[in-house]
Amino acid sequence: MPDSSELNKQVAVPDNDACTSNKLPRSLSPYLVELLTLRDGLLPVWIRAPKSGPEHYSGLSRSKLYELAKRNKIRSKSIREEKWHTRGTRLFHLASILQFIEEAPDDERSV
Repeated sequence: MPDSSELNKQVAVPDNDACTSNKLPRSLSPYLVELLTLRDGLLPVWIRAPKSGPEHYSGLSRSKLYELAKRNKIRSKSIREEKWHTRGTRLFHLASILQFIEEAPDDERSV
């Protein structure tokens, strides 16, 4: 991940027709261009586990997200200030969650 100085290299502001034609500004940093292309429409790339109830995009619970990540079925990252810190924020890769759901076998039982 780039440092803040690299992210601040985006100098040019897109002109009006670039905003209306859904083009990316010419001077975005390569990291931001990559991040924006990873997004699927308005969906985020990474999500947090919900405090309670199901997660908004997938409907999976907090415990199920952690279980799937532990079994390497979905991607996740732990964001911490320093490597040695024990507390941080766990983020889950939304595309891998949706892919896992899509590849899951259909339940043949009638509901």
